[in-house]
Amino acid sequence: MEKLRYRILFVLSACCLVLNAQSFDGKSWLAGIDNNRLVSSLSIPGAHDAATGEGLLFLGGFGKTQTLKLAAMWDCGVRAFDLRPAYDKDELGIYHGTIKTKVSFREALDILSAKLDENPTEFAIVLIREESEAEKNSGRQKWPQAIGEHIEALGSKAAVFKPGMTVGDLRGKILLVSRNAYTGTSKGAVVSGWTHNDTGTTDARITSYSTGESVRLQVQDYYAPTDDEKRHAKCKAVLNFITLAGKAPKDVWTISFLSGYCTTWLGVTPVATTSGYKQNAAALHPILIDFISKRGKAPLGIMLMDFAGADKVKGGVSHWADFSTCGGRLVQLIVEQNL
Repeated sequence: MEKLRYRILFVLSACCLVLNAQSFDGKSWLAGIDNNRLVSSLSIPGAHDAATGEGLLFLGGFGKTQTLKLAAMWDCGVRAFDLRPAYDKDELGIYHGTIKTKVSFREALDILSAKLDENPTEFAIVLIREESEAEKNSGRQKWPQAIGEHIEALGSKAAVFKPGMTVGDLRGKILLVSRNAYTGTSKGAVVSGWTHNDTGTTDARITSYSTGESVRLQVQDYYAPTDDEKRHAKCKAVLNFITLAGKAPKDVWTISFLSGYCTTWLGVTPVATTSGYKQNAAALHPILIDFISKRGKAPLGIMLMDFAGADKVKGGVSHWADFSTCGGRLVQLIVEQNL
């Protein structure tokens, strides 16, 4: 019955009620949150491979997971940004796999820094993963120190991670949390125990570079739901992590990726077509909107989605019809869990 319910919702998802993201002003929603609130107890909308909205240096319908630029996603309410820097040609570019975006890591941080200048009540969380498949060996050797230098260049805007971090601790700052170790700074944090399996884990850790103290992290990042069984597993995992986030102690962090791609391409699987990401978003987001709306307010943790802030996106490779991704409505609904 559960699989049948998911398939029915998958088919009917295009009929979701689409609300205009522009009707919700998300530029400074953290202003309404108490300074003493733990950051780990918030519901924070995020963008998977956030820099792909800036454009890709690649022709074709692959790898693009966002249509809005970083600044526009901020204005919609997004406060967590998944960025994948790789060291290439003497700079940290941002990639999705081997596909390079049109913005460097420094430029992305500058965009977020400017948004903090405009909105000092806010903060940003940047989740980093080294996109090593886009690097040569020499780049991999330079990556750790280059990351540390970029964090230090933020000056007072770079947050020092600590257990029990509050909204007041983080206002006006950028917290960088990396899946890969870096050097040259005591700011930010590193994650251990990350997983891509279909159930996630409740036993990962976030460790402070300043104090060496760590906190428990629940993380779900199952990214290739390419058939009905896997799509069902993805949906089940996301819904489970909504429940886990709501029941977890307030000092436990939760990160859940809603992102994924549903399709094969020319018979090859898995292939990260843009259409696949759109199809997953159009199927999954309405289910989550319905689930969250009915359960009552409770923490969601950090939820990273495709097409954040975009309620409708155009088709592409293998699927030419438009997709109702409901990304604007979902961002707004996540923010509203805090208010």
